[in-house]
Amino acid sequence: MRSSLRVAAVILFMMTVSIIEIRAQGADNNASVNSNSSENAASQTASGSPYLLKKGDNEFGIWGGMAFKATTIFGGLREDEARGRKFVVAAFRYGRTLFANRSAALQYTLDAIPLALATGNLVGNVQPAPNGSFATTARRESTYGAGVTPLGLQVDFRNEHHIKPFLHVNGGLLVFTKPVPLPDSGKFSYVGEAGTGLRIFTSDRRAVTLGVRFHHISNGNRSGSNRGLNEFVIYAGFSIFK
Repeated sequence: MRSSLRVAAVILFMMTVSIIEIRAQGADNNASVNSNSSENAASQTASGSPYLLKKGDNEFGIWGGMAFKATTIFGGLREDEARGRKFVVAAFRYGRTLFANRSAALQYTLDAIPLALATGNLVGNVQPAPNGSFATTARRESTYGAGVTPLGLQVDFRNEHHIKPFLHVNGGLLVFTKPVPLPDSGKFSYVGEAGTGLRIFTSDRRAVTLGVRFHHISNGNRSGSNRGLNEFVIYAGFSIFK
């Protein structure tokens, strides 16, 4: 959990620096246009780019991705516990542009996740023991979940261009049908994410997204073991802007 927070903190610091730079550039741009013109109109006039994200733009999208294995490089599960795991996720995206100029755009994001699938998950199995007590063993199986990550921020760079690199952080929760990632971890998990990628506009209001995100799941010390499930999720998505 602490390792993932450090990763998210680094990304958040980079985004904060970017936001400060965006606002400074925005102030310069606004000073150069007529005071009666809106900020959106000023940006559009200055660039003439059909791919420019503007303040107040709404994004409606869908995306899905997969982690082909769990990682131990940021702590969390031991190697024997991480072995054989995969993670599949699909989500609906809502985003709103909070601030934008010709160089960059800052966006709030919310992902509604109807499907989160943890394969190779260790699940406890209670069986009667010969002495009349009960013994708990673990087996691997797929575990389903769903949730929401409403604490997202994204910075898109090269806002005038149809290919925009971005940084993204997000947080929220997932609820699974069985404990994840260990038998005593509990069904309720907190989620932390940090990643990067490319947003590729295929027209002025439609875009394809390709990215990778560090995805962390843990129970926040709410129950049992708090060793987290850490994975790199490779994903793709499609969005419409209005």
